[in-house]
Amino acid sequence: MTVHPSEILPVPDYAALVPAHFLHPPAVRVLPGARSHLGVPYATPPGWRALRLDLHLPEGPGPHPVVVYAHGGSWLGGMPGHGPWHGLPARGTAVASVGYRLAGEVPFPEPVEDLRAAIRWVRSHGDRYDLDPHRVAGWGSSAGAYLMTMAALSGERPLGRPIGDGVGAAGVDAVVDHYGPADLGRLLDDAHEPTSEGQAGTAAVLRTFLGRDPDGSDNPDDPANPLRLAGPGAPPFLIVHGDADHRVGLAQSRWLHAGLRAAGVPAELVVLPGADHADPAFFDPVEVERVLAFLTAVWDRAAVPVPSRSSP
Repeated sequence: MTVHPSEILPVPDYAALVPAHFLHPPAVRVLPGARSHLGVPYATPPGWRALRLDLHLPEGPGPHPVVVYAHGGSWLGGMPGHGPWHGLPARGTAVASVGYRLAGEVPFPEPVEDLRAAIRWVRSHGDRYDLDPHRVAGWGSSAGAYLMTMAALSGERPLGRPIGDGVGAAGVDAVVDHYGPADLGRLLDDAHEPTSEGQAGTAAVLRTFLGRDPDGSDNPDDPANPLRLAGPGAPPFLIVHGDADHRVGLAQSRWLHAGLRAAGVPAELVVLPGADHADPAFFDPVEVERVLAFLTAVWDRAAVPVPSRSSP
């Protein structure tokens, strides 16, 4: 029987072992209109490296709304510096871009728990970094979009072994999904004009990520099926996908969109004509503005007091 690392030794007290600047890196300038704290530890799961995020803060006083971003990379690669979010801090929205454990380190659902820990960290560290714990949204691209979808729909219900200090809420106010997979059992069928090499590679990625072949919608009780978690009270979704995606076909987002709406979750699907997977179109200022408009609308609605039933 394999013993989990957390059952062998407790997490070291890093605050007593390393200088404070390693745990709370000082601000540097890497983006226009932003102060960035790079490589901030947000969780220290036993047996793995400390997990880190890059925090990019707007200039000026807060508290600032926050987007927690999960990068793409087929669950096998990627890094927090990549993504279409670079312009958000200059527009007044902080970004916490998360480094999570990849499929060569842990299988599903553990990377989802990494994102949930990062969301909790953002909320519990609002005072230190002038963040608004009442305005926290999730955004992911490709594999990161799938992880963020699972994290958002699970809310306070852990899917794997929880990590982090457990302080703060794990839910988000809204989700932006850029060309993410959703129905993993049909991912091979939905790609646009797939090649045999691409299909074989995708199948290998899925087995590595899940530790098995996927069931998807063929099994509604599959733990990797996001619609198993969907229901009233879930955050609204903005889903954006290209209709020429050679890796994650548009049918994936159509399936997620229809399933969310059927489950009572507000969801909008935007199709970008001619856009492939990770297409430059997703980095276009027009698309970034679409994301900001969606998030602003969600946060503005949340800020309006809801009259009681006895109000005239």
